[in-house]
Amino acid sequence: MKRLIIALASLGLAAHTYAADCNLVYDEFDSLMNKQFLITPGIYTSVKENRISRSEYNSLQKGQFLLKAENTGYGVAVVHTNKNTWGKLLYTWSSGGAELIIKEATLYGRVLDGYAPRTLRNIRIPSSYTYDLDTGTLGGAGGDIWFNNVDGNLMYLAEYGGANLSFPMHSLCD
Repeated sequence: MKRLIIALASLGLAAHTYAADCNLVYDEFDSLMNKQFLITPGIYTSVKENRISRSEYNSLQKGQFLLKAENTGYGVAVVHTNKNTWGKLLYTWSSGGAELIIKEATLYGRVLDGYAPRTLRNIRIPSSYTYDLDTGTLGGAGGDIWFNNVDGNLMYLAEYGGANLSFPMHSLCD
């Protein structure tokens, strides 16, 4: 069994460990992303902050996670919305790059209190639009994420409106 051991003493917290049996993981997006990971993913693995380009996703993140067959090739992002909701995204771009596809967004309104999550599925964000994860609204100033299509070749999934995005760069089972 592989064990992930995370020391939190550097944060001024009592040392804790996080153990996962990675031999039993069927889908890392579902199984290993506990609430502490959603709050501070950089303690568990290296992350890219703020935004990720389509080319960075393809070269650095795609294929890095243990995912079930229907999720293979999707990227993973951790989000803290501008309305204080924590969550995680499973995303990719359409084949021509005209849309950002959020296959699943799981949001925890008060992750520290353990309230039940809310799941949004199959969100398609057109080029240069924002999306508000808290309300499920496409476009507008209240958005949390932005599909920033610079020129048809250079495009980003980026945080917007005071939200924060973190993109894990490695599996938690490495």
